[in-house]
Amino acid sequence: MKLLKNNKTLNKIKEKLTVLSATITGTFILASSRVYADSNTGSIDSFINFACDWLTKIGGVIALVGGVMFALGWQREDAEGKSRGLMTLMAGFMLVAIAQSKNLFGL
Repeated sequence: MKLLKNNKTLNKIKEKLTVLSATITGTFILASSRVYADSNTGSIDSFINFACDWLTKIGGVIALVGGVMFALGWQREDAEGKSRGLMTLMAGFMLVAIAQSKNLFGL
């Protein structure tokens, strides 16, 4: 009985070592391979630049509208108007930030 337990334990250890060695070998094979790719994305890059320029302008207009809404909410002492104005202001600035950070997305 003891021999059978030792045999099961030994088989489990062999199985773990086999998986571990296969994982390490696979990692070394994949890590040492070099991949060369030529990206021909010139046409789409010019469109992305065009779109990001316009998104920056549109986001600025939305932020301006949000600032006006926020100011009018203060004038009217309207809590909902203030919160809508701040939300619109933040949405405009977020649009500007996303359009300006195109290099984060590899564009």
